[in-house]
Amino acid sequence: MNQDPGEGRLQNSDPPNRGDFVQLLTKAQLGLLRYITTLVGNPEAASNILQNTNLLLWQKADEFEPGTNFDAWATTVAYWQVRAYGRDRKRDRHIFSDELVVQLADETDEGRDMDVTISLLRSCLQSLGDSSRELISMRYNLGLSIQQLSSRLDKSPSAVKGALLRARRALRQCIESKRLQAK
Repeated sequence: MNQDPGEGRLQNSDPPNRGDFVQLLTKAQLGLLRYITTLVGNPEAASNILQNTNLLLWQKADEFEPGTNFDAWATTVAYWQVRAYGRDRKRDRHIFSDELVVQLADETDEGRDMDVTISLLRSCLQSLGDSSRELISMRYNLGLSIQQLSSRLDKSPSAVKGALLRARRALRQCIESKRLQAK
């Protein structure tokens, strides 16, 4: 089976063979360890939870649906393993509460999404025309106000606002398009 450009996905709908599954699982290890460590705050415990997660993922390998996102599936399994770990050690004061684990998981997902968005934004900036890219850079990298841009570019403030609006709209459409292509 071939891997598609979207990390962690298999192309066809046949059950994954063990080699493909091992490859996906191996690629996911560092991300899973970071995720689990973020949730439990203890690298040693995270390592143990990762081993339990790997064992469970291996046992459930036939349940993985090719064409879906392996990393998301594995992260969900890891999340529930962290919750089980917390439940089993509830009396230990050094274990994060369920509420904190949920909050950290949400923040980790948001951070991962932000990294993807930043990467897409950088790519989409390159597709803008030179004048739009320069305008965006002056506004957001240099922090110039509409009035300052207006003076520097010898354009009316409304013309600058309109050009910024069009450039931001083009960036948003590009990012949304690239997100849909990645699914």
